[in-house]
Amino acid sequence: MASILSSCRRDIRPPVTVFSPSMWGDTFSTFSFDEQVQEKYEKAIETLKQEVRSKLVEATSGKLLISVDTLERLGLAYHFETEIEEKLEQIYNEDQEFDDLFTTALRFRLLRQHQYQVSCSVFDKFTDEANKLKEMVSSDVEGLLSLYEAAHIRIRGEDILEEAVPFTKHHLTRRHMLSLESPLKDKVKRALVHSLHRGVPIIEARVYISIYEKDDSRDEIILKLAKLNFNYLQNMYKEELSELYRGSDLYCFPRPYMIYEMLPLVKDIRCCIYTNKYTLSARTYKCLSVIMCRSMPYARDKLTECYLWGVAFHFEPQYSYVRKAVAKAVKMVTVIDDTYDNYATLNEAQLFTDVLER
Repeated sequence: MASILSSCRRDIRPPVTVFSPSMWGDTFSTFSFDEQVQEKYEKAIETLKQEVRSKLVEATSGKLLISVDTLERLGLAYHFETEIEEKLEQIYNEDQEFDDLFTTALRFRLLRQHQYQVSCSVFDKFTDEANKLKEMVSSDVEGLLSLYEAAHIRIRGEDILEEAVPFTKHHLTRRHMLSLESPLKDKVKRALVHSLHRGVPIIEARVYISIYEKDDSRDEIILKLAKLNFNYLQNMYKEELSELYRGSDLYCFPRPYMIYEMLPLVKDIRCCIYTNKYTLSARTYKCLSVIMCRSMPYARDKLTECYLWGVAFHFEPQYSYVRKAVAKAVKMVTVIDDTYDNYATLNEAQLFTDVLER
């Protein structure tokens, strides 16, 4: 009797959880892409790029480091990859030492972010006889903030940078609670909540645009370029999402996919992920489109959120294919998760797991 009951339980399908409708509604499925507006953005961006490029080429020393950092924070660096690499190579070869903490930490962070070998010994001048950071640097808020960001790309064994994280965080928190004014206050607040190194580039760019436009030393041309570039990218993302939603409507069946029909898709997705390639078969694309048009009533409708994974990986225009492929792959993973949690019987889940582990 016990074995019969156990067998019955293994074939009982769990009650289906009804998820809330997507918060996005038909925002993207009905989105109308205006090519003329996008072309205007492109022309304006190209014009401004030439002006910014000229300034970048002419910049030297500390001002150059600030310019490169600003372009990267605003999400504009991909427009000037060649110029930035040439300038950083020049800075690295010059091996110039700076007396202030802000520029020293900024140089260290930018070079290390671009895979240059930079020693943390550049910070020795800011330590005392006990190899501890001098208390005198605690009054330099911009220097502390620059060091705080630099310390997040430390490697094992760099004790001075290990110490720098709690040291700078303590003093920045204290200063932030007192009398800092914008935009420095906004920079400190953002860094303490979410350090630059751990952020999503396109999100950090949007946040920094709001901070940068409050800066009295801002470059109006760079600011204008940043805003136009962000609007251009935003329109492109909407169009890509619209394509994904419209594509999902091409293949719509009145019944849920059966688990055994998902297995070829899973194998193709696994191959795609493990080989670090973004090429899925035509069959998989078609089947994923079916999945994305809600033909699985037990699965969450999270296509937009899945697409944002791709944006987090590669926000630049040339990676459109990658973003859409990642969206479909992550959507498939979401469906598999919901299949386990909200649809499959115990027997089906075991069979499905066996296939995944092969």
